[in-house]
Amino acid sequence: SSLCLVIIIYAHPKFKFKIPPDAELQYEVKLKSFEKAKESWEMNTDEKLEQSSIVKERGTQYFKEGKYKRAALQYKKIVSWLEHESGLPEEEESKAKSLRLAAHLNLAMCHLKLKEYSQALENCNKALELDSNNEKGLFRRGEAHLAVNDFELARADFQKVIQLYPSNKAAKVQLVTCQQKIREQHEKEKKMYANMFQRLADKDLKVSNTTPKITRGGVMC
Repeated sequence: SSLCLVIIIYAHPKFKFKIPPDAELQYEVKLKSFEKAKESWEMNTDEKLEQSSIVKERGTQYFKEGKYKRAALQYKKIVSWLEHESGLPEEEESKAKSLRLAAHLNLAMCHLKLKEYSQALENCNKALELDSNNEKGLFRRGEAHLAVNDFELARADFQKVIQLYPSNKAAKVQLVTCQQKIREQHEKEKKMYANMFQRLADKDLKVSNTTPKITRGGVMC
């Protein structure tokens, strides 16, 4: 068995307990027994769907608290439980697909927060396999591309978001950012190639100036 100590401070205690204001109370809580959660292979489809809904809410709570790694662990459970489920009745199939889609989208968001961009891209792609025009999937993939300086790919994703969802203001802002980054990248490349060609031209000129010139009467230096 396990034992823990819980400390509670009552700001406005109930009178019937005769607890003075701001009193600190200590409770000892003893764990007498517990039931181990079932492994994936021990659950039927209904249980997997039920547990997936539960851990989805738990993951959302962790995310709101800024505990992105913990949140990701919850969403990964959904994927592991449901990704290989097949031949389900229509209603169950729809629910499983919805949960898997949400799990991949939320995993992508967790990985973006953790700056784990390759994992974010992977989960965006998984989400878009389930729903090719998903607004969040396209937008978050665009964010992941932008974070790793794949500006052309990011622009394509944000353009598609705007095409499908014209009221998405965030995508419009990110599209402007992409276009600016692409212009800056082109300017850098232009300067780089100009400098490279100038160095080659200078080298050719130097070689030309130091090469002896042959005249009919002999060598002219």
